[in-house]
Amino acid sequence: MNKAEAFLMNHEKTKLNDFRTPEYLMKWIDSRFGPVDYDAACEPGVNNLFSPLRLEQVWPIGSTVYSNPPYDAPSIIKWFNKGLKHVEKGGTHIMLIPNKLCQKSFIESIHPFIQTIVFIGGRVNFEGPNITKGGSSRSGSIILINEPSGIREWAYINLCELKKEVLK
Repeated sequence: MNKAEAFLMNHEKTKLNDFRTPEYLMKWIDSRFGPVDYDAACEPGVNNLFSPLRLEQVWPIGSTVYSNPPYDAPSIIKWFNKGLKHVEKGGTHIMLIPNKLCQKSFIESIHPFIQTIVFIGGRVNFEGPNITKGGSSRSGSIILINEPSGIREWAYINLCELKKEVLK
C-alpha cells in the first residue's frame, strides 16, 4: 500500500461530496464577481444560496454559474470544461477548487484556459454533515473565474479579513 492509499484509509470522509461553501465566501464571490445566478455543484434543496443547477443540465446562456465540485481531478476537469463551453456562449463560470495547480492533469487540462485566479490565504472552513472538527479543508483552495471578457489576472484574499468584512 502506498502513502496515498494509506491516507485515504485513515480519512473515511475523503470520498464524500457534501462539503458546502460557507455563506461568507459565497457572499464575497457574489459581490465581487456576480451577481451569481446558479450553483452548479449543490444538492437541490441543500445549501443553495443561488438557484440549483446540475452539471448535466443546460446552463442558461449569459448566466453566472458558481461551482464547488467534488475535489477529485476528473470531477474538477469536467466542471471546468463545462464552464469553458458556458463562457463561449456569453456566460461566466466561477469555481472553488483545491490549490493543486502543480498537478499534471491541471497543467495539461486547465492552466492554458484560466483567466482569473484568486489565491485564498487560509483554509476554507466548509460546512455540512461531512466536515471534521474545526471545519477547515485539508488543502488550500483557489477561485477560478472565466468570463467572456477574456481578461487575465490574479488576486489574493485573506480569509480572516474577508470574514471580518462580510460578517460585519
